[in-house]
Amino acid sequence: MDTALIDYLFKVAVFLGTAYFFYHYLLRNDVSFLANRLFLLSMLPLSFLLPLAPLRSPFRSLTVSPAALAVAPAMPAAAAPSGPSFASIIVFLYWAGAALLLLRILFHLFHLYRLQRRNPRERLRNVTLVRVAQPIPPFSFFNRIFLHADKRCNAREMEQIISHESVHIRQLHSLDILVMELAVALQWFNPVAWLYRKALKETHEYLADREVIAQGFNADGYRLLLFEQQFGAKLFEFASHLKQSQIKRRMSMMKRMKTTGKVPYKIVLALPLVALLALALAQPRLVLAKGAAADEQKQTVHKEEKKAMSEQEQKELQLKLEAKKNALKEKLSATTDPEEKQKLMAELESVLKKREVLLSESELALKEQEKAEKAKEKEKLKELMAKLEAKEKALKEAYAGAETPEAKEKAKQDLDEFFKKRQAILDEYGIVKVKKQPTREQMEKKLASVKEMRLKLEQEIAAEKDHEKLKELKQKFEKLGQFAEELKIKIEEMAQK
Repeated sequence: MDTALIDYLFKVAVFLGTAYFFYHYLLRNDVSFLANRLFLLSMLPLSFLLPLAPLRSPFRSLTVSPAALAVAPAMPAAAAPSGPSFASIIVFLYWAGAALLLLRILFHLFHLYRLQRRNPRERLRNVTLVRVAQPIPPFSFFNRIFLHADKRCNAREMEQIISHESVHIRQLHSLDILVMELAVALQWFNPVAWLYRKALKETHEYLADREVIAQGFNADGYRLLLFEQQFGAKLFEFASHLKQSQIKRRMSMMKRMKTTGKVPYKIVLALPLVALLALALAQPRLVLAKGAAADEQKQTVHKEEKKAMSEQEQKELQLKLEAKKNALKEKLSATTDPEEKQKLMAELESVLKKREVLLSESELALKEQEKAEKAKEKEKLKELMAKLEAKEKALKEAYAGAETPEAKEKAKQDLDEFFKKRQAILDEYGIVKVKKQPTREQMEKKLASVKEMRLKLEQEIAAEKDHEKLKELKQKFEKLGQFAEELKIKIEEMAQK
């Protein structure tokens, strides 16, 4: 954890340094002060956030040996250190320095509060004017202006001072300074952070100077006022002072000022610069080594995975690999030692590959099982359909071979019962039985059979003496006649088609 913090602070320092030197050498002499302020303010949070982004560097790579693709042995527990490490001492000193600077900020805030409470205040437009008794250079903090009413200072000069400080208040420069002070407290060891703070305050003063001159005040008189205010009491570190930056440079910049400044096109160069820097400092890419050793290792893993495992054993192995993957990721994010990181990456890649092979084998086995079950179900359905067809054929033969009306009626009932049961079975399997349309030859054969049956009935009617039975035979004869007529009509329709 200590090394991870040191690595993070180092990356933040690199980003801040790059942003400051870009400003110092490309933007510092431009009169587009607002664009410079926005650049410095936007690069400040980016410098702290970009090192946390989960990026992979295209410029750096880490080759992982394929020999570690098998399941890695359980990692031994790290031995308890006998004493504080060098990294722990560095981190302790860092937090001690950061705490002192944070206390310093609180002290200055309390000092400003006490200064406001002990001196008279008056409301001036949208700001509060605090008239301090002791001689101090004028400064502002948020919506309050602190100044000493010097007898040598006339009304015109006082108006220039208030106008200057009002610009700081209106543009929220105090908020910029507080954020910058927090950044300096977190990067106190980095000398560039202190230069960055100075550059931001310098930009604030340029913005205020431009606004005062734009309001119609005499530029020469204003420069003389700056020179006179250069001598005075000790300054508040994070308040907006009238004399905060170097007086000679401010006077030089005022000669070049216009009412507005155009945004320099070279500020766009910062975008690819930041992107390249973020990728350069990102984590290295993982690259698997290629060759015969890799193929041999993959075959070994495949053979090991071919061993028969129950479903419960596969689930247990998957859970173990998932837990091991999470543990390795935590250790990888906590270390910055290149050798240790390389070792952890190799082990993590091994676990991921093992898990991938296991999942692919499980999916393949499941697909094979589903395929076998479908084939078995299909074979079973095929056997069932064959049995049903055989049963139907036997019942139809029994119906056709029945010699007496009682036997024929019994065969017809058996056929009807069979059709009902068969339909229920087909519905259970989701099969729709398509009834085959008989051919013309089959219909003619059926008509001939009906005619023969009518001839037999005609003979029986001629020989029958019982009145009731005679009546029953005549009804059957008529039904067969109707059926024969229907068959003739169907045969004629089929002939026309």
